[in-house]
Amino acid sequence: MSTLDCFNLSDFSENVLLVEMNKDEKFSDRTAIFISLSEYLRKTFDWMEVVSAEGSIALKYNSLDIPNTKAKSLILDKLKEFSYQEESREKSLLRIPVYYSEEFGLDIKDVASEHSLTSQEITDLHSGTTYEVKMIGFTPGFAYLGDLPKELIMPRLSRPRINLLPGSVGISGNRTGVYTLGGPGGWRIIGRTPLKLFDPDKKNPFGISPDMRVKFNPISKQEYESYTI
Repeated sequence: MSTLDCFNLSDFSENVLLVEMNKDEKFSDRTAIFISLSEYLRKTFDWMEVVSAEGSIALKYNSLDIPNTKAKSLILDKLKEFSYQEESREKSLLRIPVYYSEEFGLDIKDVASEHSLTSQEITDLHSGTTYEVKMIGFTPGFAYLGDLPKELIMPRLSRPRINLLPGSVGISGNRTGVYTLGGPGGWRIIGRTPLKLFDPDKKNPFGISPDMRVKFNPISKQEYESYTI
């Protein structure tokens, strides 16, 4: 794929442009294309902030330094040059240990009630799927993983929690993820991992990257408490 016609560039606000893919473009993995494009744009422009989502990329620039028409022209030129090559190599598999329980799974009972499942069935469904990285954002190291088994699909909480524990594993819609830093969050929490997935002291602080697949491994409370990296 190497064509400007695949993308739309539009104004999102006075200093933010939005790149989206044309609705009639049918690719098997749009997520991979947007991840690749966002990385390409970050390397291309040092005057622009690139914020990627699953179906779009927001490009923020200083409108006092560069006019809107100039920014659009430069971006369109780079979109024309962008070439996506589907990777043929196998993605690495990251296994994340999780203690699924009512103790740490604050919403596991509600999920069980909503879908007429036992806690063990929730554990089996969630850990029995291998997930792709769909997007990374919200907080440092937070990866949106999908697709969640349809039996576990739940809406967000109507009122988000203010302070989740780091490592809390949540589900929302057809996505799952780990709250690497804890903090506020509205996803349904079904367990917790002892694995530290964001470490600012490391050269690469991110435990999950777009070139990975992710699988969750159930562990006991004893294994959780005695876990070491």
